[in-house]
Amino acid sequence: MNRKLITIIVLLAVVIISSGLWFLSRRSFTLIRNVVLISIDTCRSDYLSCYGYPRQTTPNIDAVAHEGILFKNVFTPAPVTLPAHSSMLTGTIPPYHGVRYNQNYRLVESNVTLAEVLKEEGFTTGAVVGSFILNRKFGIIQGFDYYNDTFEEEIKNRDLFSERRGEEVTRFGTRWLQENRDKRFFLFLHYYDPHTDYNPPEPYRWQFSRNSSSKREELNNLYAGEVAYTDYCIGQLINTLKELGVYDDTLLIITSDHGEMLGEHGEEEHGYFIYQSAVKVPLILKIPDRIRPRVIDRPVSLLDIVPTVCGLLGIDYPPQVSGMDLYRTVIAPKTPAEQERYIYCESVLPTYCNVNSLLGVVSGDWKYIQTTRPELYNWRADSFEQHNLIAEQNPRARIMQDRLQQILESQIQHDISESRFILDDETRKRLESLGYVAEGRIDDDKFEFDQNKGDPKDYIGLHIKTSEAAVLSSEGREDRVLAIFMELAEEYPEMVFIHRRLGDTFFSRGDYQKALTYYAVVFKQAPDDFKLHAAMGKSYMETGDREKACYHWQESLRVNSRQPMIYNALAELYYLQGEYQKAIDNWEKALSYQPDWLRVLCNLAWIRATHPREDIRRPAEALNYSLQACELTQFSHPDALNALAAAYAATGQFAEAVETAQKLEQIYITQNAGEQAKLVREKIELYKAGQPFREKP
Repeated sequence: MNRKLITIIVLLAVVIISSGLWFLSRRSFTLIRNVVLISIDTCRSDYLSCYGYPRQTTPNIDAVAHEGILFKNVFTPAPVTLPAHSSMLTGTIPPYHGVRYNQNYRLVESNVTLAEVLKEEGFTTGAVVGSFILNRKFGIIQGFDYYNDTFEEEIKNRDLFSERRGEEVTRFGTRWLQENRDKRFFLFLHYYDPHTDYNPPEPYRWQFSRNSSSKREELNNLYAGEVAYTDYCIGQLINTLKELGVYDDTLLIITSDHGEMLGEHGEEEHGYFIYQSAVKVPLILKIPDRIRPRVIDRPVSLLDIVPTVCGLLGIDYPPQVSGMDLYRTVIAPKTPAEQERYIYCESVLPTYCNVNSLLGVVSGDWKYIQTTRPELYNWRADSFEQHNLIAEQNPRARIMQDRLQQILESQIQHDISESRFILDDETRKRLESLGYVAEGRIDDDKFEFDQNKGDPKDYIGLHIKTSEAAVLSSEGREDRVLAIFMELAEEYPEMVFIHRRLGDTFFSRGDYQKALTYYAVVFKQAPDDFKLHAAMGKSYMETGDREKACYHWQESLRVNSRQPMIYNALAELYYLQGEYQKAIDNWEKALSYQPDWLRVLCNLAWIRATHPREDIRRPAEALNYSLQACELTQFSHPDALNALAAAYAATGQFAEAVETAQKLEQIYITQNAGEQAKLVREKIELYKAGQPFREKP
């Protein structure tokens, strides 16, 4: 047989074998009918027994791990619930999807979620969430046919109802599975129990905390008890999958959004630092196939969930996804891994203290953290990150810094303004009850580091105290909150947001002189804050300085002209000063933004009908304004009727003026307001005599 023929035969064999392998791999994908994604909020991986926790906390999750793929080193892009879940469901990092914290952010529709991708492929999609943080108003609802975020048996967390037990999540998840068992489905379940407060139900509380020797150990054990209770709830859900006969053809994913610091590096909970205990999470895949169960040590990311699910289903994932298909690249790679991977993580929370953010990247055994004083750790050898090797490994740090910058330059969306929104009071209070809400403004616009700004490591104490204050505020303990901020003002005089909080507190209490003391500090650094100008204007007005009140209200309108309240305040000030045309101009401006404002309508009607100066009086306008005011109140409000009677008289309609004034008199008589009734009778006599009412010059 000649060499050419042998070559042809070999090539054909390679093609046939490759085609067969491809066919088998594609065939294995067809075994996946359904997808279930379970997220355990605030679950650090080292508290699961399958990840080495010394006590058995997770027998049900362990059982899944024993028949699936367990990833030992999984990193979240952010140690905060909403940003992390946004990344989990989109496969993109926070600078791309735009959600940087739980406060004042939402996932906008320009992002594409896993639910949307699977819905397009014919999946029925459902979700049950365990906390208000993933309420539909924050955008995670995208792509879900069913989204259960209404709680039946709510847990009272710090005096507000903002979460529910895992048993309720399982109950609604089970019900949905029973209703959709015959469809191809995607179910997302979010369990919130390991989040603070650590208060597992019995018998888990007793089992895990009974032998605690210190407060620290008790808290850690109670946290473990919450993890164990959540495992029980997940076990019930898994039993339902088996009872319905859908477990074997379901791709099951168990993971978490972030971990918990538990006192390490001075942080009790999460959100501030990006050390391992906050950013390392579990990830377990149970793939319907004969894939050998295994443990994978290579670092991976939560961003990998979307491309891995899509890859296993044999469908394309959105082009903006920055994660990788773990099946193709890690579990069953056809070729050796390519160049070293760089995994992104961040915390922008420290910026509310006007210090630098924390931007990190993990590669191999190393983690680099960019901030005022950069950090470099060998996280395998130093799992608690106690030894900063930045000086000894400076060349490595520079390489990782460059790769971090490349990630940011390629992933940042330059217009993410739609991701931000203003919290209403109820939402703010519910987030505060869960330990969230930053006092100052989070700065997510810049990724350069100002060496003149502080290092977050130096301000963890400030963060702990402001977090405590947020919780106390949600409980209504405002005196204690005030005391904390008074202490902080002494300890951190450079922190403007502390002075702003104190100014706002004294303002709300009516102590305007003290409010101005603190506002003055803020004003030096925030001259274009229209809310600050508005509050300072009110404070100066109440303390008798009309000139400064006028200045600050004008400045407030310069920055934001759409403020009817400020126009009204200025109008009343001008009226007191005898500048009547300026008063009228500002009342008319207020009315242009709020046409149904009764007080302004009455003020304009009265001044146009009764002012002694002819150039100010406009009776026809007065009649129009007063009729609008009366129609709004069904001709029952005394001020509106008084203005209408005066306007009728000013236009010469004295019979109507008398009739209207008499109706007003009866209202005052009914209210036992004798003095007001007497004044109205005097006006009635004037109108009967054919004379309009005029204010005295």
